[in-house]
Amino acid sequence: MLGMGLLAVGAGGISGCGMLGGGQQQAYPVPAQYTGLADKSVAIVVFAMPATIDEFSGSREEISAFIANQMRLNMPTTRVLDPQRVIEWQNNTINWFGLSEMDIGKHFQVDRVLSIRMLDYSTHKSMGYSDMQGHVKAQAKVVEVDAPDRKSMTGWSGVVDVTWPPDRPLDPTQTNENAVRQRILELFSTDLVRYFYDHIEQVGGEGIRARSH
Repeated sequence: MLGMGLLAVGAGGISGCGMLGGGQQQAYPVPAQYTGLADKSVAIVVFAMPATIDEFSGSREEISAFIANQMRLNMPTTRVLDPQRVIEWQNNTINWFGLSEMDIGKHFQVDRVLSIRMLDYSTHKSMGYSDMQGHVKAQAKVVEVDAPDRKSMTGWSGVVDVTWPPDRPLDPTQTNENAVRQRILELFSTDLVRYFYDHIEQVGGEGIRARSH
């Protein structure tokens, strides 16, 4: 287990427009793919593999905190349940991962559950390789707990797959582990939450890397 503290979540996000590579980039509006989080309460539930938690002990806290921050910045009418309440419940509930998102939502009395199933969370291109390149891949979905028939209903789902730097790994003299984790979680949370609100996207930017279904 790495002895690393939790990353600090900044007040800002990743800008969707501006300068890139020395030139002005064209920006265009992108509508939300799913608007069902507006005026709703939501619990963020991160499903992480034991191996991920062994290497990054605070991975669930960090991922949920970065997502919650993006929601609060860009979705002011969405009421985000304190992620720490979910983490504490996970730590104190045996076999919680065997419960459905619907059951978890009912437990916390929220309208929506944003489920994040981590498929990969790494800071190196390959095991034992010193050069650093962050990668986060997750299956995300929104479950509508307040569906009229009271049965679990998936309002949106997608795979979010983010790599930073996108083109090549960095030598350890150019960066450090915390900086890579900070950047990759900023990109991951920004890319994910952008699916839930209208925003401006930049041509040629680091941009959206998710596939929705």
